[in-house]
Amino acid sequence: MNLGTIIGLVLGMALIGFASYLGASNAGVPITSLWDTTSVLIVIGGSLAATAIAFKMSKVVHLFKLLKMIFQDDNFTLGDVVDDICALSEAYRKSRKDLETALEGTPESMPFRMHAVRDGCELILGGTKIDDIESFLDNNAAYRDLREREDVNVMKTLGTYSPAFGMIGTLIGLIFMLAGMGSGGDDIGGAMAVALITTLYGAFAANFLFLPFADKLKGKNEAKKVEDALTTAGVLLIAQKKHPIEIRDSLNAYLPPALRKKEEE
Repeated sequence: MNLGTIIGLVLGMALIGFASYLGASNAGVPITSLWDTTSVLIVIGGSLAATAIAFKMSKVVHLFKLLKMIFQDDNFTLGDVVDDICALSEAYRKSRKDLETALEGTPESMPFRMHAVRDGCELILGGTKIDDIESFLDNNAAYRDLREREDVNVMKTLGTYSPAFGMIGTLIGLIFMLAGMGSGGDDIGGAMAVALITTLYGAFAANFLFLPFADKLKGKNEAKKVEDALTTAGVLLIAQKKHPIEIRDSLNAYLPPALRKKEEE
């Protein structure tokens, strides 16, 4: 689990909730005054509907699947990927059969093997030219980047629309309030409060949920670019039958200093 995301959400909700409680206590009103079902429907429903107009409905539905990605970290490091690439290189330097056997098993360094590494090694065993292997892996990485950037754009669009629908809800509330005044209504303060709640919901949804989630997805996509570059370089080095020590030294450039390793002698 991504502790940073969870801590941020929990801490933010706790601080905002506590501040709201203090404000409600000082004003002598119940904190439940901050809840309005109609406002939630206008902001969330309107934002989702507008986003569905801007993008394919499948993309909007896919956002809910992305929540798992936002809250979950990879259960491996780039250093683990380097270890696996070095192991596969050592196997390939022995024989093609050893590489085939290694591909059938689970890596010692991580719970599963990266698809790019597996696909690249299978191309090597199939006799594909190195330039063609590089083109294949680069194309896969480029289109993965395009797909994930579109996911970021969808999430950002939600963050853009939600404040706008908050204002729309406020305008609707003000219209009803003025209409009530014309018909003799006297609860102007309460009606005004309900109207402003929609603006609050829109700003909260945009700046505490949708836009931070979009930035989180963008950060994960940027990390994936480094991962793609590392796996592509590693596969090409395997194809050239480079020594594992040379591969490790070459791939260390893709790793942060804390994860860089040296071959034990």
